Amino acid sequence: MKRSTRYLLIVIAIALLPVVAKLQAMLDPGRKQFQPGKGVSSVMTQVGNNPVVLPSQFVAGTVVGFREVVAGLLWVRVTDFFHQGNYAAIVPLTRIITWLDPHQIDVYCTGAWHLAYNFVDSAQRADHRYLVPAMKFLEEGIKNNPGVWDPKFDLGFTMYSMKAQEFDKAVYWIRKASQDKGAPLRLERQTAHNLEKWGKIDECEKQWLECIEHAKAALKKNPKDLYAQDHLTLSQQNLDRLRLRRALRADLAKRQTNVHFEATFKRIAPRVFVISGKANLPDYARISVVLMDEDYKRPSLKEFTWEVDPNTTVLWDIGIHGIVVENGKFERRYDLTKDVKQYPFKKDRYILTLTFDPRTAANWVQDTTGWNGEGITDDKYLDTSVSGVRRIRKVFHLKREDII
Repeated sequence: MKRSTRYLLIVIAIALLPVVAKLQAMLDPGRKQFQPGKGVSSVMTQVGNNPVVLPSQFVAGTVVGFREVVAGLLWVRVTDFFHQGNYAAIVPLTRIITWLDPHQIDVYCTGAWHLAYNFVDSAQRADHRYLVPAMKFLEEGIKNNPGVWDPKFDLGFTMYSMKAQEFDKAVYWIRKASQDKGAPLRLERQTAHNLEKWGKIDECEKQWLECIEHAKAALKKNPKDLYAQDHLTLSQQNLDRLRLRRALRADLAKRQTNVHFEATFKRIAPRVFVISGKANLPDYARISVVLMDEDYKRPSLKEFTWEVDPNTTVLWDIGIHGIVVENGKFERRYDLTKDVKQYPFKKDRYILTLTFDPRTAANWVQDTTGWNGEGITDDKYLDTSVSGVRRIRKVFHLKREDII
């Protein structure tokens, strides 16, 4: 190439840069939010001591149209923060990445997971206030990627099943995920597991039969499909176990166990208290604990934000995180003196709820209680407020001075 031609091309390229920048600004109205030294927005400027700003070279990349490239580089930076344990820096970066490239599925799933699981107190209890933002982030990922199964499955399994233990919603989203093109067969098994946790045993059996049918169909197309063979084997085993359990538990309602539930709350010192009691339940049954502001309601977000009300208190120990029953007794000491930010206790009144829910119990516990509590009763604390379920539930109404 002649030197004069090379110079001419360079001049043309330089002359076109303002045009490219102008077009990119028209395509990306939110570009100004990524300027160095400026926050993402008036309410999303930082998390902890981590300012949400982009280095100038990254901003330049977004200006001239390399949004996906910049998003990929930022994702590498997120990995560095994860290995450093700097979780607070991850959330704003995932927000920026998904603005730059809304088809980064891993970013939606990982960002939501960080929100729901990685912001913890000194005893490694997750901050329940971030659960709704995590769900909303995944919902945004689903909206931007309607044909992709991953964020639907994460919303159903990681959030609604594992965290919230709302198994009806878990089944809904996992089923939606399994219907997407390319979804692995194993998602159907999670639908069955969550139907069982929901107490829908007949539907669960039908689901296992459907899993077996789909596995056989896949093997007919490809007899060497190891994933389909694994799906077939596990589905058949789970179906057999379900039918055996149903036979063994058939008459539990005729020989109910009286739980004789009792529980106490005792303040030891400011922000230190003990929850203890008795329960005629099998060893390693779990008593769920929820302590929250009396007026607390799960927030309803129109769009994703990681901002939470700093004055809200919600302590959430449910399912496998509940208090263990051993030899008919249970006890746990809570020391929240190091967790003022997560549990501010700014309100005047609180509700402490202790619950035994048979749907979340281990198999050997359900052999006594049944899937839906058909095998238990209690003189004082039997709760049938959830249709079709018999739980044990005691509620304490506390004042701030009872805790602080």
